[in-house]
Amino acid sequence: MSAAPVTHDDLIAKNRRTSVEMLAVEFLLVGLLGGAIGFLVTRSPVTGVAIGAAAAILVDTLAWLFAVRATISMTRAVETTPENAKVLHDVVEGLCIRMGLPKPRVYIVDDPAPNAFAFGRSPQRSGVAVTSGLLNLMSRRELEGVLAHELSHIRNRDTQVTTLAVTTVGLLVAVAEIAARGAWFSDFGGGRDREAQDAAIVMLAVAVLAGILAFGARLLSFAISRHREELADTTAASMISPDGLRKALEKLEADHTVLHHVSRATAHLWIVAPLHLENDKSHMSKVNGWFDSHPPLDQRIAILRQLEGLDPNERGPVDETITGVPIDLNQLASSTGVRQAPASAAVPGSVGPTGALTTTTPAATGTAPGWYRAGPQSLRYWDGAQWNGWTAAWNGVRWVQTRPS
Repeated sequence: MSAAPVTHDDLIAKNRRTSVEMLAVEFLLVGLLGGAIGFLVTRSPVTGVAIGAAAAILVDTLAWLFAVRATISMTRAVETTPENAKVLHDVVEGLCIRMGLPKPRVYIVDDPAPNAFAFGRSPQRSGVAVTSGLLNLMSRRELEGVLAHELSHIRNRDTQVTTLAVTTVGLLVAVAEIAARGAWFSDFGGGRDREAQDAAIVMLAVAVLAGILAFGARLLSFAISRHREELADTTAASMISPDGLRKALEKLEADHTVLHHVSRATAHLWIVAPLHLENDKSHMSKVNGWFDSHPPLDQRIAILRQLEGLDPNERGPVDETITGVPIDLNQLASSTGVRQAPASAAVPGSVGPTGALTTTTPAATGTAPGWYRAGPQSLRYWDGAQWNGWTAAWNGVRWVQTRPS
């Protein structure tokens, strides 16, 4: 008899079991490190095991309690209200009703790079965050696709592991660095007593072990994260039409703006990996790609385009922004460098509020299309040949775009 086909619900159930297994592995990694430290210090296997168990329980409990706070702090996410971001909250509420989820807390990261992530210890204690750059680039349908992807992570119980990994991996790396520094500054020469030399050897051993465990934890987390991203894409596509998420990913592929505040501890959270250089085809880039937490973006787009019956190698069309600004993917890609260029001292008051779409000076003829500074609190859009009348004003929270009357 042929085996029964694997359904989408089967994949979600398997993913949840994997989440439990990952939590157990992270607990064992911390316990192994604590036990090794206890054994190296006391030379007693029994004492080492006791210390390892106690360390695992204490550290994982603290990591579990503070993982959400650490994630919010490291990404600089700020919680927003329905009054300040009505469309964003409306989309989240509608998707939660459709998915049968409690509404998570909603955050905005003040950054021009379009991106988003979800986090939390459970669906009841979760949050979603989007950057100001994402809000300015997407249509409502595309924003719905991005948020459906992030809410799928919550629904599939991915955030339990990904959020805890922020603190667990960070802890192992911190222990390795502290122990390595302690061993480096210790004197291994004959001028020190035997106890000091033994302490230095112990610190060196702890540094090596913690580094190996951190590396192993990252590899395991990355391997599973790739599958989680693909599953979240297909889950989102099953809840809404796949074109919203597909168009959003195509815009994210074209926009190469780099996140201002990002670390490797939080890189796996985002919908697209902020540290990945899509255009770098060097040998080292391919080696580094083995450790990426996300599958290649072009592969994810190809799958969604195939679901729509489109050529997986083509791109577009994409939607206008929420306020109706047309987006051309080629122009978006070519203008990224200009939009990230530093402000010119010749433009008075060009610093503007944080989170601006750009800090560049007004464009000259032949300059790449994009948003350019018109004043301390305002931007205007250059389409490559002329100012097209689109403007954006800072309202204290985000850039609000307006179309000409």
